[in-house]
Amino acid sequence: MTKDVLNARLIQGRTLAHAALPDGARRTSKLSAKYHREGYAEAFDDTTLWYDAVYRKGRVHLVCPKLNNLKAEVQKGSFSLDGLPVRIARIRQFYRHDIIELPSTTCPSEVRLRAFGGTITSPVHAEETDPFAGLNTALCLSKDNELRWITDFARYHVEMHGLEALVLLDNGSTSYSVQDIEDALSLTDLKRIMVVSVPWKYGPRGRAPYARTEKYLQTALFNVLRLRWMRQARAVLSCDVDELIYTPGTTIFDLALKSWGGFVRVPGYWRYPDPEASDPSLHSSHTHMKKSEKPCPTKWCINPSGPLGGFQWDTHLLERLPLPSLFKSKQGKFWHCRSTTTGWKSNRQLKQQSDLEPDRETAEALAQVFNPPA
Repeated sequence: MTKDVLNARLIQGRTLAHAALPDGARRTSKLSAKYHREGYAEAFDDTTLWYDAVYRKGRVHLVCPKLNNLKAEVQKGSFSLDGLPVRIARIRQFYRHDIIELPSTTCPSEVRLRAFGGTITSPVHAEETDPFAGLNTALCLSKDNELRWITDFARYHVEMHGLEALVLLDNGSTSYSVQDIEDALSLTDLKRIMVVSVPWKYGPRGRAPYARTEKYLQTALFNVLRLRWMRQARAVLSCDVDELIYTPGTTIFDLALKSWGGFVRVPGYWRYPDPEASDPSLHSSHTHMKKSEKPCPTKWCINPSGPLGGFQWDTHLLERLPLPSLFKSKQGKFWHCRSTTTGWKSNRQLKQQSDLEPDRETAEALAQVFNPPA
């Protein structure tokens, strides 16, 4: 592959306009301490004010973690765009993120907020949809996953679903650099690759029923992507590196486009490595199943310019979508690979389990991609 071709595939140097609170100002948890697990405070993002500032359709969108106790001070503060004062048009509040909207007739270079006893400043990014226009695109958040797992994830979805573009949000990996991820993915057949560094706190796990309530990062960042890059993509898939979509007879992208509203949800099922596999962490080793296991929470695929394109993107569904069960596919599903995880060595006890059995459907699909006939 020539350098020019590689450069055309890689979208490099993209950053987010992250803005942190000044010293002395901190977000507080809205959950009672009885719902905090050990280490909750350390994992909670109390310093990010917004993750990115995106200009789209006459508004600057500041995509924030939940404002919680910060909302009143933000509303009392003074915003300006390129030095010109501006009032908040509205604050849109969602389950795990909030969006502050500022009116502007053109895309400004800078947004500034005087509040919390200081000044908070960041660049503003214009909407940039051309790189993904018309492409089947997948979104992943990843931290320290093996590069082999990332490239195998891409290979599988390119082969089985016609995946063309991958946006990988790297959540502060220490095992390798963004450049290393780009180099690894450049060996796949993807047409477009974008790796964005997002080294901020993923968020804590609370006690039931608030296990995910203050895990702000992934949901907020998915909506940054929705606003800034994804509007013209052919279809967009939300799927983790340890998950493989299976839609026999079609692709997940075509399934979404043919579905009512241009949106589809697929349930997940755990798959386990063959007890005799030499490397249980590889996707290709996950050929076994357990009977009677409950499905995993759904993942989804959407036409971002379709009728439901204005809904907020969450990890497992579209937020506030009426009657979400109507969008659950009976044709598609995904396999959740139990040992494709940074803690896979702790799962070696799976070899001792007697309730695993081979799953022919999974094994055949994985062999088609990872062990094709000569």
